[in-house]
Amino acid sequence: MTQSHQHRHRSAALPSLKTLYKRTSLTVVLCSVVLVGVVMGLIGVLKLLSLAHMNLQLVARSAAVTIEASVYFDDREVMQEQLQQLLPQADVVKAHLSLVSGERFDIWVLPDDERLRPWMHALVEQMFDPVSVAVQMQGETLATLTLWPKGERILRFMLSGLLALVVCMLLTGGLIWRVTQRLQRQLSEPLLELADITARVRSSRDFSLRVSRSQIAEIDHLRVDFNALLDELHQWQGAMEAMNHDLHYHAHHDTLTGVSNRHYFEKALQRALDYAAAHATPLSILYIDGDGFKTINDTYGHAAGDQVLQALAVRIQSALRETDLVARMGGDEFCVLLNHVGDLDEVERVCLKMLHAVNQPLELSSGDEVTLSISIGVARYPEQGSSVDELMHAADAAMYGVKREGKNGCGF
Repeated sequence: MTQSHQHRHRSAALPSLKTLYKRTSLTVVLCSVVLVGVVMGLIGVLKLLSLAHMNLQLVARSAAVTIEASVYFDDREVMQEQLQQLLPQADVVKAHLSLVSGERFDIWVLPDDERLRPWMHALVEQMFDPVSVAVQMQGETLATLTLWPKGERILRFMLSGLLALVVCMLLTGGLIWRVTQRLQRQLSEPLLELADITARVRSSRDFSLRVSRSQIAEIDHLRVDFNALLDELHQWQGAMEAMNHDLHYHAHHDTLTGVSNRHYFEKALQRALDYAAAHATPLSILYIDGDGFKTINDTYGHAAGDQVLQALAVRIQSALRETDLVARMGGDEFCVLLNHVGDLDEVERVCLKMLHAVNQPLELSSGDEVTLSISIGVARYPEQGSSVDELMHAADAAMYGVKREGKNGCGF
């Protein structure tokens, strides 16, 4: 396993930023909402218990004042009537009277059908303590009145309050979760896009990709720097591609004439021979040498010689098809590859067309006019060879045969 694969394997085992942020947000939201809800619930319950106790004390004092005369005269029937008018509306379940004489009795009890269910009554007894107040007249304590709360109203109020608190907690948690999710998207999506662009640039070498704008300043600064780096890499890539193109061009083309060079021609000829052997198709090559080039070079100078070579390349190409290949072999020697051409008459027509194009007068940059001519040697596959060397040797020999016979012609 390569080092890059190991790094990718380790990264795949790690939690993503989105997952980590979601887990953290969920934990924070749950802990915050539960903690706040519990604290607020406890505070609310304690406050309600305190208020309920104070209310029961007020009811007890009011009841003590109401029955003080009937206690003084020991009129229990009147006591019960007075308490019957007051206590049912005060959420009291029982009233107990302890006289100074030591006698104790329940002076008022809520009917059974109006009492709470046993489990609710047990809960009220755990939550509320009875309240005792002294019944006095003119500063003299006559008895002690003790009230036990029914607790129905306060219990229902507490339950409804807790229910409202739970609903508020859920709404608050949902709101916080939505806000954190929005923040998570604002934070993670630009980073995920940055990671995606980085991976795509790495895999495809497409430096034209760019990261879009972010709503978070720090991430947007990172985006600007990253895009600037991509701009530099894109420019560097363009320069490298142009340089590689130039190197490739100069490696396969002649600098002076712009046609292919000897190295490229021999490789192209080998590929053509392989194809011809596999598909039983013919091909021909022309070996061309300029006539009297040394005389022109010596008479008019090297600049004129370069102009003649450039003109030869253009005129030779003008007589060929787009699928044919022209190469300068060196000096004033050129070679032509005619794919799928093996018929003698067809090859001869190409040579005559080429001779006619080359023989046209050429005006040099000095103003002098010269007439060009070439000698062409032809070699055909497979009649005269099946390899690059054999065909090149046969075409070269045919070209020298034309030279010996007077130049400005073609030979087979």
